Amino acid sequence: MTSAGDTLRIGDIAARPGERVAGFVPAVERVDGTGLGFPVLVVNGARSGPVLVLDGGIHGDEQEGVIAVAEFARDLDPGALAGAVVAVPLMNVAAFEAMARGNPRDTHTHDMNRIYPGRADGYLTDRVAAVHAATVGAAADLEITVHSGGNICLLGETIFTTSGDARGLELAQAMGPDWTIVLDTPHPAGSPMAAMTRRSRPAITVELGGSAATLPDRLREMVDILKRAFGNVCRHYGMLGGEPAYAPKLWRGRQAVRMASRSGVLVPFPGGAETHFKRPIRRGQTLLRIHDLLGEPVEDLNAPCDGVLFGFRTHPSTTAGDWTLFCGEADFVEVPAPSPHRPGDAP
Repeated sequence: MTSAGDTLRIGDIAARPGERVAGFVPAVERVDGTGLGFPVLVVNGARSGPVLVLDGGIHGDEQEGVIAVAEFARDLDPGALAGAVVAVPLMNVAAFEAMARGNPRDTHTHDMNRIYPGRADGYLTDRVAAVHAATVGAAADLEITVHSGGNICLLGETIFTTSGDARGLELAQAMGPDWTIVLDTPHPAGSPMAAMTRRSRPAITVELGGSAATLPDRLREMVDILKRAFGNVCRHYGMLGGEPAYAPKLWRGRQAVRMASRSGVLVPFPGGAETHFKRPIRRGQTLLRIHDLLGEPVEDLNAPCDGVLFGFRTHPSTTAGDWTLFCGEADFVEVPAPSPHRPGDAP
């Protein structure tokens, strides 16, 4: 929590109440002596309240959060804010430069979302993660990490929470009515959300978009959905004025993934995955197909469960073992809306 009159410090970046300050937090040096770290925007409100951390770009091929997190912090009025928003548009700069999931220079701790909070004396990505955890993560009362389908798939508005974490579910509901798929995380360790859970702080991982949806108008739509959700979270926790909105029903369950058994070319067809995107599915329903290089079908990719389809592979080149269908083995149930917090309340 921030208190009225407190300066909020993230590394060497210091924001007094009512200020927005931006800069870079260094972590390690490159060969040429330049720093490798991450950008941070700190918006310190004029009144007391929780510290909300927004993280984008933990995977370098997931661009939606990079834009949405920066724009949201840039547009915030510190004078209207209770508490603070600490925005990290891009956690994994070297991966983003390579347009890859992880930093290709690091073959040991390639995926920052599997090794967080890293180690100060560890491999390259370990060290960047450790600095983030010691500066940004340590300041957080609430944390949202933004993901997308990256280079290989398209994902709809989906939230992962820690199983049994009531405060994490509340944060998920605070994302608002666009976000109706809330599943237990398949990765209970190695992520910013997992690190926050160990500290008994609410955190969620959100998924939206992918490279198949990065044409300008579609990308703008993804970014605006995320920014609306961040604003709704701030209203729910009493950080901004106005009434928050909530989804009256949620898909609740766990992730079920269909992996390819054969290699070849992913082939869409009418009535397949795109038709059923973010809609109910039934076990065994064919949603994608794989053909060989001569055009012959070699595998039907069927829904692994009853529930909802929240994502699917969009990269035609497919190898046995690739993820192809992202499903929620879930029920669509009514969920009572959480009670909004008053300004200054702890989350």
